[in-house]
Amino acid sequence: MNVRTKLIGRIVLLIISGLVVLYLIIGYYYSKGFPCAAKVNGIKCTGKSVAEVNSELCETIKYQGINVIDRNGSSLFISAEDLGFTVDYTEDLNKFISEQNALSWGVYVFKGLTGSVQPRISVDEDKLENIIAGWDIFVPDETRDVSIVNTENGYELKNTLLSTPIKENIAKTVGSAATRLQSELDLSSELYDDCYEPVTLTEEQQTIVDFYGKLQRILNCGITYQFGNQTIPLKGEVVNGFLLTYDQLSGDTYDYENPGLGRFISGSNEVGISGDSVRDLEGFAVTSDNEPLISEARLYDFFYQKQKLCDTATMLKRYQNGEDVEIICSKDRKGSTFIFDHNAEYKHLKEAFLSGSYEQEETRNLTNPKKVDFFNAKKTLGGTYIELDIANQHLYYYRNGEVYIDTLIVSGTMYGGHGTPAGLFHVYDKQRNKVLVGEDYECPVEYWMRLTDTGVGIHDAWWQESFGGDMYLESGSHGCINCPPYIARLLYENVKEQTPVIVYYRSNVTYPY
Repeated sequence: MNVRTKLIGRIVLLIISGLVVLYLIIGYYYSKGFPCAAKVNGIKCTGKSVAEVNSELCETIKYQGINVIDRNGSSLFISAEDLGFTVDYTEDLNKFISEQNALSWGVYVFKGLTGSVQPRISVDEDKLENIIAGWDIFVPDETRDVSIVNTENGYELKNTLLSTPIKENIAKTVGSAATRLQSELDLSSELYDDCYEPVTLTEEQQTIVDFYGKLQRILNCGITYQFGNQTIPLKGEVVNGFLLTYDQLSGDTYDYENPGLGRFISGSNEVGISGDSVRDLEGFAVTSDNEPLISEARLYDFFYQKQKLCDTATMLKRYQNGEDVEIICSKDRKGSTFIFDHNAEYKHLKEAFLSGSYEQEETRNLTNPKKVDFFNAKKTLGGTYIELDIANQHLYYYRNGEVYIDTLIVSGTMYGGHGTPAGLFHVYDKQRNKVLVGEDYECPVEYWMRLTDTGVGIHDAWWQESFGGDMYLESGSHGCINCPPYIARLLYENVKEQTPVIVYYRSNVTYPY
């Protein structure tokens, strides 16, 4: 081996030795901190101290604080600063460094080194306990308020303190939630039952709570009434109107004979009352056993007023005056304007309260389509229709909202069940020179406009000497609408098929048949 080769070998060995020493020196450098190409939780750590990386990691946690909600609805927001909220990754960062091989830094250059660490989160327990202690949910026993208030949602139990909060347990629970970075804590969850303890109510407070339970059963009555296109559940303010308050002991007055006057429902009993038999409980008149009183007179008035609202003539007049109304009309042909049997409905509801069956779900239709027509006047009548006022023996033909024909008539006789049927009809057939045939008659008419498939229609009546008045009571038609011949001709020429026809009786007329 010549001198040149030996020299080259020595140089290479020297270089390799130098590189090894350099590698070891760099490894020793990294043994005091983060290895080369290291990332922790996505943050580059090479060349940084633990304190620097810890500071950067802490800045990634943007915790504002926690909103705590009491089971009675009160809330308290505690900021992170007020909590004494701290975050520190130092322990896990040091552990991460200690677990790495400093001499593997060369491998990390090519493969990289990533790690994940968890913070140590804490709150100042003393500060937290002081904040919780100042929350207004901690009410002294002597100021505890249990009362019934009337709100827009009905009667509610105010400050339902059926349990009392425990400061220490709430503080501990809030602190634990904050360390988990929760932004909200709802203590009404069953998970936090240990934050509350039962309250021993006074005798009067317990009486109020028990009475509220009785009220709730009544106010959540399961009966619903269908009234035309309207659904009326007997809940909240509707059924609330049936309850007697203490300031109403002087009694209700009505401008009609009300069979429920002076009678009340107390539990399962029907009772009368006097000033010394009831007492005031949260504004309600209650019996000696703290039962609420349901006024039977108000039950009856509920149905009476619904019946009164259904006067077809009144509703039709409101529509003609520009209101958008629903018209309800009885289909009776004996002169009754009753839409439903309000006496029977009153008795049914009274029995439901007495028996307790009112708590069961039940729907009752006050406007049976077999007995009643109900419709939106604007959509069904429009501006062109015929109005037949049986009580006043009058026919009006409206065209585009204006009276075009106005005439007296003779309708079906009220004797023998031949009254003109009330309700909503349409002119579905028109004929000239029609012969009307019945069991005991044959009668030719010149102008015929059919309303029903049972032979009731509008036609000329050349044999009638007069129209209007009360002759229809005993000497009317077999159900048809008799018109003067010239009026019948005018109607026939102007009224189109499918024109709506509303026929009604009036509630202020009593028929003896």
